[in-house]
Amino acid sequence: MPAASLRSSSTGVETPPHSGPLVVVSPHLDDAVFSCAGLLRAHPGSVVVTVFTGLPDAAGMSTDWDRRCGFASAAQAMEARLAEESRALALVGSRGRGLGFVDSQYRERRHGHVARLAESLLHALASLSAGRVALPLGLFHGDHVQVSDAGLQAWCACPGLPWFFYEDVPYRSRTGAVQERLAQLRGRGVLVTPAHLETDLAGKPEAVSAYASQLRGLGGPPAGSGQAEGYWRVAGREPAR
Repeated sequence: MPAASLRSSSTGVETPPHSGPLVVVSPHLDDAVFSCAGLLRAHPGSVVVTVFTGLPDAAGMSTDWDRRCGFASAAQAMEARLAEESRALALVGSRGRGLGFVDSQYRERRHGHVARLAESLLHALASLSAGRVALPLGLFHGDHVQVSDAGLQAWCACPGLPWFFYEDVPYRSRTGAVQERLAQLRGRGVLVTPAHLETDLAGKPEAVSAYASQLRGLGGPPAGSGQAEGYWRVAGREPAR
């Protein structure tokens, strides 16, 4: 059966054909470029789907992170961050799409609905006719873990595409973080193997520097952004015993 005719059993969304663009799923406005700028530069026309691009109901609220980045409110922060994202994606030859979910820093309840996020992601992939999908491995940050788990649900519902994990910058630099997450995935029966994807790191520092507000909050380029990027292929599931 051709890939384009495969259908998700849970949502009815058709699996996109393999000839479509690479889609990188990003929790926040910066994660895809911090972690995957080299991959994006090597594949012009790729699409970055960013999950947490929505404004909270109280758009005038102020968080510690936003203040560290130089913003007085969530509305001001999101406006500036969307502009930074646009500049960065232009530098890596990609375009963006936001899913409109609200960042955990703006929510009292930090854990969202993974199933709802997975369904939204499936619809985005179908509308983009995605050819390959790269997900965050899901390191340390709750938003990253949530997006990674939602991506795995999407993979289970729509496995006909090549799916990959990327190592989340800056959290990949935490001692044992990658190994711990890989062990968690193995414990859930998810098989992953190292993937050697084509990357072009030459222009990555310039793209990273487009996120001036986030670099202000971090105190400089994020740890691990200047290293070779890390990727893992989602190879399948272990048979039930």
